[in-house]
Amino acid sequence: MIKKCVSIFWVAVAMVFMLTGCKASSSKSYTFSVETGDAIKITLDTSDKYDITSEVPFVISHDGATLSQGIFLAADDYKAYADVVNADENAVVLDSGSKDGNSYIFWSYNDSEFNYVIMVQDSGTGILIGNNVSEESARECFERLTFSVE
Repeated sequence: MIKKCVSIFWVAVAMVFMLTGCKASSSKSYTFSVETGDAIKITLDTSDKYDITSEVPFVISHDGATLSQGIFLAADDYKAYADVVNADENAVVLDSGSKDGNSYIFWSYNDSEFNYVIMVQDSGTGILIGNNVSEESARECFERLTFSVE
């Protein structure tokens, strides 16, 4: 009888450890038909009370407060933004590279606007996302996003 109680206790302890190690995640996706002719799917990790709207400009919010807003661009506009950012003395490039195959540039303007310009892989569409809250807020929003052409 004692062995049975001990066994049940250890099974219960193991279940508690397994359940506390799990983190609930959720996401929301919208597919936008944009002027370039592409259908661009944007997915946001909505855990921790983040949300995204379905209209353009799309809005990313946290607990009801607007953090970032985004619009769609033609590929030529992506290149133009990249050129201007690199030439403007008030713009500071904070990061650039590729995320999930999509090229991006992240910069601040006068240390008060924090912007991402993204070129969606295998498409003629770019995305501009602006955030005037903080660099950390802009990074958090961007890290929660995925982009793809449908």
